[in-house]
Amino acid sequence: MAEQVKMEKVDRISDLHDSILTHVPSFLSTKEAIKTSVLSTRWRYLFDLLPNIDFDLEEDLCRKNIKSYSTDVIENYMCSVDRMLLFCNTTNVSKFGFKCWIKMIGSNRFNRWISAAVDRGVKHLDLSTSVLPSSTLPILTCKTLVSLKLGKYFVLNVPKDVLLPNLKILHLHSVKRLLSGCPHLEDMVTRKCDLGNIRNFHISHHLLKTLTIRYTYNSYQCWLWINAPNLTSLEYYDRLVAGYSMENLQSLTKAVIDISACKTLRADATKIFKGICDVPSLVLSDTSLQLLLRCEPLPVFENLIKLDLPCHLRFRCSNAFQKGLETLLSSLPALKNLSFIRKFSALFQRKCLLVCCINSRPSKLQTLQMKKIVLERPSIS
Repeated sequence: MAEQVKMEKVDRISDLHDSILTHVPSFLSTKEAIKTSVLSTRWRYLFDLLPNIDFDLEEDLCRKNIKSYSTDVIENYMCSVDRMLLFCNTTNVSKFGFKCWIKMIGSNRFNRWISAAVDRGVKHLDLSTSVLPSSTLPILTCKTLVSLKLGKYFVLNVPKDVLLPNLKILHLHSVKRLLSGCPHLEDMVTRKCDLGNIRNFHISHHLLKTLTIRYTYNSYQCWLWINAPNLTSLEYYDRLVAGYSMENLQSLTKAVIDISACKTLRADATKIFKGICDVPSLVLSDTSLQLLLRCEPLPVFENLIKLDLPCHLRFRCSNAFQKGLETLLSSLPALKNLSFIRKFSALFQRKCLLVCCINSRPSKLQTLQMKKIVLERPSIS
């Protein structure tokens, strides 16, 4: 009988370098990563070295099926954040995310977390909370910050000396004085911003690539100024403001214009469409299409290749709409793909829009998509 060799049990995983071991729990939520400390003595303090700290109170409590927010539950949760940020300060923090809507967290404690994250070189901040932050928080002078995402109720008292030299991504609900201190901004999203005290909302960034504006408040007296020579994507979901200036948008490759229903369609949106008339791909909502068709003169989209249009019941069969659509299509010399986003009757498809589209651009139009049907040019010519 062959001699049996006894193999010594070796924990090869625990022998790995800290940088490798901390990479494993980085795929888990922060609360789950903390639980790995019970695996062995080697893992006990590894979570202290995690570069990404992300806490979502509601999600974590829901996962545990905890429906009530008792003082003890909240305090235990906050102690976990304390330990990760305040007591384990030997490593840099790449990301700090915190989401909590209840008002049981003291602002002093929250402010200490933010200060600790900034002191440890945080690059990404994602904060959604109703806690009132201190006016002296170092967020707006953080030289390492690359991404800043602030939730709806997170309101900063923005000082005049804002300086975020490395910020590239900005998602926010308040815009006062903040944009001028972000020279390297590349991605910007605003949601439900109150523009009541802003007469001129300037977005002028040489490196800005994507811009999304969603639903502003009190903007009827505000002018929107956009000057972004490297902007490639523009999404505008809002009502018309007092006026527009759209300059240097020659790099724009796609625009989504979804103007909210207006009290009167006599509102002038000409400057919006003239500002984006070089775009190759355009998506228009119902009201946006109606406003475009009312522009005098009608803007010419010489480079437009792809056009997505709605077809709403309330105006789809009107003679004025059909004539306006035919005029629009005749001003699109490069159009190849036309899509109708919403459903419309087969009768209207065949007798109105289909004939109108094909006859308007017989030399260029290649694809007409409606509902789930895609008609290639050879089958509809």
